[in-house]
Amino acid sequence: MIEKILREIAIFSEKRPFLVVFIILIITVFASMGATNIKSQTAFEKMLPQDDPIIKTLYEVRDNFGGTDIITICIKLKPSDSPDKVNDIRDPKVIKYIKTLESDLRGIDGITNVNSPASILIEANNGVVPNDIDTVKEIYNSLPEERRGKIFNQDYSMVVVNAYTDVGGDQKKLLRVMDGVYERIEDSPTPIGVEVICTGTLSMRKLTNTLMKESQAFTSLVGGIGILIVLFIYFRKPFSTVMPLIPVIVAVIWTGGAMGILGIPVDMATAGMGSLLLGMGIDYGIHLMHRYEEERNKKNTLAKSIETAVVSTGMAVIVTTATTIVGFLALTIAPLPMMANLGKVCGLGIFFCMVSVITLLPALLVIEEKYILPIIKKEKR
Repeated sequence: MIEKILREIAIFSEKRPFLVVFIILIITVFASMGATNIKSQTAFEKMLPQDDPIIKTLYEVRDNFGGTDIITICIKLKPSDSPDKVNDIRDPKVIKYIKTLESDLRGIDGITNVNSPASILIEANNGVVPNDIDTVKEIYNSLPEERRGKIFNQDYSMVVVNAYTDVGGDQKKLLRVMDGVYERIEDSPTPIGVEVICTGTLSMRKLTNTLMKESQAFTSLVGGIGILIVLFIYFRKPFSTVMPLIPVIVAVIWTGGAMGILGIPVDMATAGMGSLLLGMGIDYGIHLMHRYEEERNKKNTLAKSIETAVVSTGMAVIVTTATTIVGFLALTIAPLPMMANLGKVCGLGIFFCMVSVITLLPALLVIEEKYILPIIKKEKR
C-alpha cells in the first residue's frame, strides 16, 4: 500500500514537476501567513503545570490583590567629567527626577502602583521637594533606622523605584508596558552623573523575548550555512548542494504555520526549533539524493531513477519518521508545558520534513535534469 502511494508520488512528480512545486509554494505561503500568529511566551508561571495549586493561587492573588510582577528601576551614579554631576544620590535633583518619573509611570496602562523613596522624603518635607541636599540628609536621618535602610544603599550611590503591574502571562501587554516604561525613561530629563536601568521580573522577560528571537534567527542561519558547506563538500555541485536543503526549509516554514494555527508558543524550549529541524530533516534529502544519483550512474532513465529513489528511500524515511515522532510525542505527556510544546513542534516538524522531501525533492530533481541543466549546457557552447 505504502509502496504504491510512493510510486504514484514519484510518477506524478516526474510528469508534473512544476505543478508539484506550485502546490508546495501555495501551502508554504499560507503557512507563512499562519506563522505571523505565533506568540512568544516568557512568563515563568506559563512554563509550569496550570492546574498546580501554587500556580492557581498565584492567579487568585493577582485577581484579588492586583499585580505581582514588579519592574525595578535602578537609579545610580555613573562616572562623569561634568562639574554639575550628581555626587550623592540624595541630591534634590535626583529626588525631583524620581518624582517626575513616578508620575509618568503611573500614566502607563498596566501599571497598578509605583512607590519610591522620593514620596517618603517629599511627604516628610510638607509635600515639596527639598531645596538642598542638607535638608534631604536631615529628613533622611530623622527617619527610623529600619526605614532608612530601604531607601538608599550604604554609600548613597543607588536608589530604586518599584512599579507594580497586572501583566501576568499576557506577552503583548508585557511588551506594551515595558515599551512605555523605556519610553518614559528615555524622555525624562536624567540628571548629569546618573543612569537609569530597568531590572526585575518583567525586564528579564522582555530580555528573554529578545534573546529568543535573536537566537532563533542566528542559530537557524548558522545551521543552514553549516549544512550547505557539508553538502557542497559531499556533492561538489551547486544545485545538488542546495536542493536537499530546500524541502527542509519549506518544512520549517510549515512548522511555524502550524504553531501559529494551533497556538503553540515560542518559548525557551521551542526557540531553537529551526536549527533543530534543519539538522534532523536534512538526512532525508541526502538519502534520497544519494539514491537518485546512484540510479542515474547506472544509466537508468530519469523516470526510473526518480521512482526507485522515492520508493526505496521513502519506505526507510517513513519508518524513521514514525519512530522519531513517537519519541517526540512522549514529551507531550511531560508535566512541564514547555517540554510538551517541544514534543509537539518537533513531532510536527519532522513529519513535515518527510512530506516535503518525498514530494518536493523529486520534482526539483526533474526540473534540474529536464530544464535547468540543458539551458546551462547551451550557454556554455
